[in-house]
Formats: sequence, C-alpha cells, structure tokens
Amino acid sequence: MSGIEREIDKLGRIVLPIGYRKRLGLTENSKVTVSIKNDMICIIPTEIKCLICNSNRNVNLNLKICFDCIKRIKEEP
Repeated sequence: MSGIEREIDKLGRIVLPIGYRKRLGLTENSKVTVSIKNDMICIIPTEIKCLICNSNRNVNLNLKICFDCIKRIKEEP
C-alpha cells in the first residue's frame, strides 16, 4: 500500500494532505466518520458533495457528481 506518511501530534491529530481533501470535497469544518476496518483507520466524509456544483443532494457515490450535473454533462453537445 502506498500513501503519504504523516506524524500524529500530542493530541492524536494528523493533517490530511490537500490533494486528498480536494478529491473528497473536504473543507474546513467538514464532518467525517472515523472507523476501523480490517485493522485500518477509515476516514469517510459524512456528507458527500458534488465535485462540480458542491451540492449534497443526489450525489453518485462512485463519481462524486450529483445527478443534475450528470444530466447537464450528457446534454452538452
């Protein structure tokens, strides 16, 4: 498994790399769920937002794009 190495501070915090935050649409005060699965720490956005319009309604979890934006993209010539 490859990734970016980070140190844990005295309070148990880590800084998530900006590229990861952007990819998942995480900004300051975004909420995430932290869990353990198969001895790995999983950090999952609690509220998935569309990467195009930032809406949190009807977002395709695989594409991370809302169905309204998908429809607009399909309609473009």
